[in-house]
Order: sequence, then structure tokens, then C-alpha cells
Amino acid sequence: MKYCAAVVVLLALAVFGQSAFAEQVSYRDYKVYSIRVDTVEKHNVLKRWQDVRGVDFWDRAGYRVMIHPSLQEAFERFLNLNAFSYERIIEDVEATIEAERKYDQEYRRRKAASGRATVDFEHFWTNAEVNAYLDELAQTYPNLVRVATIGTTHEGRPIKSITISTNNGVAGSKPVVFIDGGIHAREWAGVMSVLYLIHELVEHSSSYADMLNKDWVIIPVANPDGYEFSHTDNRMWRKNRFPATILCTGIDLNRNWDYLWVFTSNACSDSYAGATAFSEPETQALDRVLKQYGSNIAVYLAVHTYGDMILYPYGHSWPFVPVANQAAHIALGEQARDAITAVGGPRYVVGNSAEILYTANGCSDDYVAGVIGARYAYTLELTGGGRNGFDLPATEIMAVATQTFQIYRTMANNA
Repeated sequence: MKYCAAVVVLLALAVFGQSAFAEQVSYRDYKVYSIRVDTVEKHNVLKRWQDVRGVDFWDRAGYRVMIHPSLQEAFERFLNLNAFSYERIIEDVEATIEAERKYDQEYRRRKAASGRATVDFEHFWTNAEVNAYLDELAQTYPNLVRVATIGTTHEGRPIKSITISTNNGVAGSKPVVFIDGGIHAREWAGVMSVLYLIHELVEHSSSYADMLNKDWVIIPVANPDGYEFSHTDNRMWRKNRFPATILCTGIDLNRNWDYLWVFTSNACSDSYAGATAFSEPETQALDRVLKQYGSNIAVYLAVHTYGDMILYPYGHSWPFVPVANQAAHIALGEQARDAITAVGGPRYVVGNSAEILYTANGCSDDYVAGVIGARYAYTLELTGGGRNGFDLPATEIMAVATQTFQIYRTMANNA
């Protein structure tokens, strides 16, 4: 009987894409709902679904929720009984993923046929492509760039940083802008935005003397195992790939920082915080580099998608506790918002993360503000793929990257 029960559990986990065993996860007939939540009471009612297996809250501000086919009837009944206004905005998530894969395959065929080897932002780069590009920059621009392996993941992948400084690539003599992207694996547009920033600062450095008045330390893919897995096995994977239990894989690296960290018991949850704070090699590696520069960090930016938001600490509780220089955070955030709007980008919301998004413990921006002592610390939730959420069409990468560049430039120049 015990053997049979275990088999049933394994099958259930596999159905909902939580199995620790590698397989191509399909999101056929998964639907995404956009739900209007206009009261605190409704927010609390909807939160009952937050840790239900087969339910994925893509956006807790706009309340876009992906639902497994087996739960859709019950979920819609729940929404109707509780008088929620909602719309089904994606009828089949797998169809959007298939379209993305088809585009990428066709793109790679075209590029191979053309013989072009130049860098472009017409497709989402793989982990190998990112690392190869960083290494190439280090070789080509030794007076400006240093690339380092700052740690190694559970699966043995290097975690790479790039330092950009007019001081022969050695940071610290000037204030530092510290950026990490891709800590949540499925947020590919954030990775591409950071790579475009690197490309511009290094390959067109003569155009950005203003930005190079500061040193830049950037980790474009802070979660290499998860990022790789989201490309090969499960497009919607969020966590790293550490085997949390025999049945469930992954730690949410943006809940694993040692600032008011809170243990969460559900290891299968997308927000599982790990067994202890800083239990993961990825967060340990980032922390080592952050401590190297300490309070010399003028601006820290954790780049995520999606939601059109510029969020400042602290996000650990409600009512929220504002960072000491809240007014300065708001002012700089609003300057960045106006800069991206001026070039045709969306109008970002500037505010506290607990107020605008949701409360969360163990997040990187809270840690950098509260422990490292950076002057400014933000989480950026970049613009998404319209109704597609995380799955930004590759044809929109360049537009999002060039618009977001104005956030980086404005914050670096005005911090």
C-alpha cells in the first residue's frame, strides 16, 4: 500500500510539472486569467489559491493567474461565487510557447544560412551564448572589462559576473552600479535587457562617458541552472534546480536572502525559501560580491519581469516599513519612469514593493538596503509580453531593451 501511495504522489506531481525528474513539460490547455482585485478582502480571498499545486500567480499586482486544466472549472466557480470580475486572456499557454520555439528555430536557421556571426537582440540567448559573449568581451576589451566566475551552481554551471570600468576593468575606485538579472529563471526579457546594457556600455563605450563615471558590476544570469532548464524542459520554471526534497526541486532564490528570512514549509511551492537563509550557492555568490563593494554601491538593481514597476524596499511586511531615504528613492524612481516614458516606453509605477506588489521575505533588494547599505536599491519589474506575460515575443526584445536602457542610464547618472 505504501508503494502504491508513493506512485500516486509521483504521478500527481508529474501532472502539475513539479517532478524532480527531467521531462519536457507541456502547458497544453493551461489558461491564464486576468482578475480584478479591488479590495483587501478580495485580495485575501484570492490568496487561498496561492499555494495550490497547478496554480501559478504570474502577477500579484495585476492578478494574472495560470490554471491547470483540471482546476479551471472549480477556479471559475470560485471567481463567480465571490463576485470577481475576470477575463481569460490566454486560452492555451502551450500555444504561445510553441510559437516562441518555432520563431527561435526559424531564426537560428536563417542566421546559420546567412553566415552572420554578429551579436543581435532578435532572439532569447541561451546560457551558453551569454557566457561565450561575456568571455569574448573580456578578450576584446581588456582595458574596460573583467569577467569572473563568482560561484558554481548545484549542477556545476559557472555563475559569471562582468565588471565594466575605465580603470582597466577593476571596479571600486568610483561608485558602483550593481545589477543582477535572471534570478527567476523564466524571466528571459530581464536577462536580455541586461545583456543589451552590457553591449552598449562595452561595444559603444565612447557614447556613454556619462554612465562610465561609475563602475558597473553585472551578473546577467544569476540562476544558470534554472535558466537552462527553462530553455530545455519547462518554459515556466522559476526556481533553481537544487533537490529540495525527494519529490520537489528548486529554491526561490529571491526568498533566500538573509534579511528577515522566513522558513516556508511547502517545498513544492514556486516561492519555497529553502532550508535556511543563504542555503544556495547562487545567493552565496552574489552576497560575496556585494560585500566586496559594500556601501560603495550607489545603485543596486534586481531586474525582473514583468509588471512595469520600479519598486523600493522594504517589502517584508504590511503596513510597509519604508527605507530610510524613501523620498530619494521615490524621486530617482520617478526620474527613471519619466525617462522611459519619454522614449515611448510604458508608464512605470513607482512605489514600495509591499504596497504595490505584495509582501515577501528574504528578497535581494531588502538585503542590499538593510545589510549591505547601498544608497539606492530597487527591484525592476520590466514590461511583459502584453497578454503573454513572461513570454515576451522575441520581436519585442529590442524595443524593451532600448527603452529599459533609459532606466539604467538615468539611475546611474542621478544617484
